[in-house]
Amino acid sequence: MKIGILGFQGDFEEHAKIIMDIGHQPFYVKYPEDLEDIDALILPGGESTHFAKILTKYGLGEALKDFNRPLLGTCAGIILLANRISGGFPGFSLEKLDIEVSRNAYGRQRESFEDEVMVEFNGDRRSLIGVFIRAPRITDIGEVDVIARLNNGEVVGVKKDNVIGLTFHPELAGEDFFHRKLLSL
Repeated sequence: MKIGILGFQGDFEEHAKIIMDIGHQPFYVKYPEDLEDIDALILPGGESTHFAKILTKYGLGEALKDFNRPLLGTCAGIILLANRISGGFPGFSLEKLDIEVSRNAYGRQRESFEDEVMVEFNGDRRSLIGVFIRAPRITDIGEVDVIARLNNGEVVGVKKDNVIGLTFHPELAGEDFFHRKLLSL
């Protein structure tokens, strides 16, 4: 399978390494026509305002709204997927997940942390490590399935149909669970 990764900024190389490690071909997406030949797409972490500007500049925003293959958004990626965004976001939403997120809700860079995440995805239950770097927080949930929580019960991952959104970075902890689940969709 050919897995696209939005390749402008952020941690796209870590996602590409995981895709290669699980036996698939990563492809960096930068233009609307790049979406045509991929089987799934990853929206990596990075700076969400910058992503929104890039998506507008290169015409990818509208193309991504029409993209109906499996999607995984981590950290800044979930901000782009959410249909409601608080915290001073001047960009736009792809409106793929019925949630509200608050940008940088856990604080600045120095408040970044790692924590155990409890996952339940299509009957598969496990815990894994999530890396939270200036992470968004899910503040309201609409019609989505909750797939990941912190030990305190806070929702940090959701799924709707073939779209997965995570407020954390599994790829920075070397976790391939969600990449494998993306490919199963």
